[in-house]
Amino acid sequence: MSQQHKTLGDYIATKQIGGDHYKTGIQPWDVFLDWQLDPWLCNVIKYVQRHHRKNGKEDLEKALHYLEFALQNYDKIKQTYYDKP
Repeated sequence: MSQQHKTLGDYIATKQIGGDHYKTGIQPWDVFLDWQLDPWLCNVIKYVQRHHRKNGKEDLEKALHYLEFALQNYDKIKQTYYDKP
């Protein structure tokens, strides 16, 4: 990221590749960074956030799939991503 961009959001707003979806509303990656989420919960948020604009029910099924994985592997994910010394 160049020094002319103060935040990731500033960089993204000027680096749009196709469409205008990055320029509207809260972006999932802002939530990921702010909430310091693991990759599985990041995907849950991504698919829920976009389902009404993109793939509808299929995106909600994908979100559920990632959430089920996170539940089944909760202890390992918690240890790896959230238990900080």
